[in-house]
Amino acid sequence: MAAVTLTAATTALSGMTGPALADDPSTEVISTPAEDGGASTSSWGFPGEGADWQPVTYAGGRITSRSTPGEARDNRGNILHAWRGADNDSIWISLNNGPAYSLPNAQTWTPPRVIWTDDGIRGNFRIFHTGTEGHVYQHRIQLSASYQLPSTLPDWTRIPNDTRTTNTEPVAAAALPDNSFMLAWNSQSNDDIWTMYYNGKTATYGAPSVVPGAQSKDAPGLAAQVDTDNNDPAPWNQVVLAFTGTDNYVYMSRQRYGTGNWTNPFRVYATGTPGYTRNGPSVALSRNGYGVITLTEDRDNTIGSYIISRDGGWSGYYEENSFALSPGRTPLAVIAGTDLYYVINGSGGGESGVLWKKVYDFAAMPTPSPPQW
Repeated sequence: MAAVTLTAATTALSGMTGPALADDPSTEVISTPAEDGGASTSSWGFPGEGADWQPVTYAGGRITSRSTPGEARDNRGNILHAWRGADNDSIWISLNNGPAYSLPNAQTWTPPRVIWTDDGIRGNFRIFHTGTEGHVYQHRIQLSASYQLPSTLPDWTRIPNDTRTTNTEPVAAAALPDNSFMLAWNSQSNDDIWTMYYNGKTATYGAPSVVPGAQSKDAPGLAAQVDTDNNDPAPWNQVVLAFTGTDNYVYMSRQRYGTGNWTNPFRVYATGTPGYTRNGPSVALSRNGYGVITLTEDRDNTIGSYIISRDGGWSGYYEENSFALSPGRTPLAVIAGTDLYYVINGSGGGESGVLWKKVYDFAAMPTPSPPQW
């Protein structure tokens, strides 16, 4: 099999070379060019990455939590933060760094996940959490006509089809067109990863299904990017699943949107780096064909990201450059347009707690190769 080369991409990111053969080809199990090998080097920070970590705030000051928060933006730039309480198991939300409100009757031991789905009007912020008994729940919040939180926050609804995971693992969620979404979670009884599709047009859930070959003891990461209005310069038009395998290395599987079929999982690995974690990763996709899989390194609790491309390849591993720490808590990778941000619950740049910083702008990257399947 011939290795995928992202020559233009690695030229734009100084210090990187094209992908080489992985050090353990036996882990590469699908027969497309995209799975063949990892980036040959790692870099200390993305080009231009600073160390300016800042606290995530709401109207009462800094957000404090026992886990990494979740966040999502709508198509007008409104941002909703959600987090587990610092001294309780409630879920708190804040719109545009405003006042904090607790979601009715929501109790969790895990980080909440937030997405925004477009219904053609104001859309819906959707907050998912794992209940203390393991079932998965959703709070659906639509902003008012003046784009404020509703006067009464909605109670939870339980995700159907007996959707549940270990009560200490979060669920992953990805927004899809037409007010739809997909969920992914680790089995409550074994190492399987399950996914389920919600059709926003019909307001119905599909049947849950196991991702073939995906085995993990941790929560997966899930992201989607589908161009619905021909405005994206290099759309993915796919869903990407990232997870930590039972060998503690990071794997990726992709699904062409609308097909329901996953590629066989393949390892994402930078030769010469530890490349392993005992926490589930985070994945985020930009609209111009690039994204990241972000993890907490098992060796020292620092942060690293693989750049991934819409063709299934990857072009490098970048270690966060201020030696920020996020022990036991997966960093949240967030992409707004083409801007990449990190959100952590840890320490960095002389700050501690729930922090964020801008990491990179993918806008200058060359158009990547079309998807390979």
